[in-house]
Amino acid sequence: MKSNESTLTIARSLAIFAAVLTFACSAIAAGPTERVLYRFKGGSDGSAPYAGLIADKVGNLFGTTSDGGAGACQGGCGIVFELRPASSGGWTETVLYRFTGGSDGAFPEAGLIFDTAGNLYGTTIYGGSSEDGTVFRLTAPATPGSVWTLNVLHNFIGHTDGKYCYGSLVFDPAGNLYGTTLFGGQSGGGTVFQLTAPAAPNGAWTLNVLHNFKGGKDGLDPVGALILDQKGALYGTTYSGTVFKEVPPAPHHTAWTLKVLYGFDSVLGLSGGGLIAGKRGVLYGTTALGGSTNAGTVFQLTPPATRGGAWTDTTLYEFAGDSDGEYPLNGLIADKNGNLYGITENGGASGLGTVFKLTPTQHGAWIKTTLHNFTGGRDGSGPGAGLIFGRLNGLYGTTVHGGSSDNGTVFKVVP
Repeated sequence: MKSNESTLTIARSLAIFAAVLTFACSAIAAGPTERVLYRFKGGSDGSAPYAGLIADKVGNLFGTTSDGGAGACQGGCGIVFELRPASSGGWTETVLYRFTGGSDGAFPEAGLIFDTAGNLYGTTIYGGSSEDGTVFRLTAPATPGSVWTLNVLHNFIGHTDGKYCYGSLVFDPAGNLYGTTLFGGQSGGGTVFQLTAPAAPNGAWTLNVLHNFKGGKDGLDPVGALILDQKGALYGTTYSGTVFKEVPPAPHHTAWTLKVLYGFDSVLGLSGGGLIAGKRGVLYGTTALGGSTNAGTVFQLTPPATRGGAWTDTTLYEFAGDSDGEYPLNGLIADKNGNLYGITENGGASGLGTVFKLTPTQHGAWIKTTLHNFTGGRDGSGPGAGLIFGRLNGLYGTTVHGGSSDNGTVFKVVP
């Protein structure tokens, strides 16, 4: 009897040890986790967050939804929102502004940026004086919890200065704003513009068109946000397949000069999120199409070794479609180790989009890891914009669809 009891005790001990070991191994090998911070209901709280997020110094999140809110637009004209972590562990949404579809604009589909005072700047693709969109500023209230104030800084007039500004704006050190319009301008192919800050606090901003795209060598329909280098030059992409550099004027001159750095062979749909800069002048971006299965690519552009030489394009990864993901329509972000992170609009295990990571290796190849497959349920579907880093290196983003009522989500993925 004692022998049987001893045997049973040993068996139970081994079973417990095995269970503990299995749990420990599972914990060590645990993969990335996704958490939904907010699910839009589609009414006054907004719907369809096409744009990405930004975060303030304490980790609160800010963004826009293209639809919802109020106004004269069917389904709402869009909102600007803030998400704050609640003491209960969830996140609480505050609507900072609801667009009316009139002179203030409608359908904000580009991301926001902060100025040094904490005010928000963004664009709408419709509305304004000519129905071609606006550039706006939301001024933070002096007293927390009070109403934010919207001021329209510019009304686009399509055939003159462009229309439909989809990309986020960027500040230079002097406080001037830069951006692109997808269409309009003198040739109808879109523009690169500068908004010069007023000398007086309440003065008018002045818009200067830096380049009108003609659809030739310079490309057509600029998309995505611009990036600014230390010398004040701007870098961007066009949907027709060019990567360009807008060079500021030399001393005692006023004209900016556009240089095409690289032209892809066909219309691949360059990233709506624009480019990011790496070490030694390298640029990274995505194409929505292209690659061996035409499901999109991640590319690297390396500047020439000698002045006047050609830039070199290197494909870092080709998406295979289906479960691998397809159509990386938005920009990338990079961590301090040089890993790249992004989203695909479609594909993945459920065909509804993915969050991915690309890791460089010593041999030059890049390894792709899928961090999350969207299911189209409460976790969302169709991620609408690029990612940002938040607390503890979490990845934060938005989906246009899915959630509790198919109006989109704000999510966090912990790699």
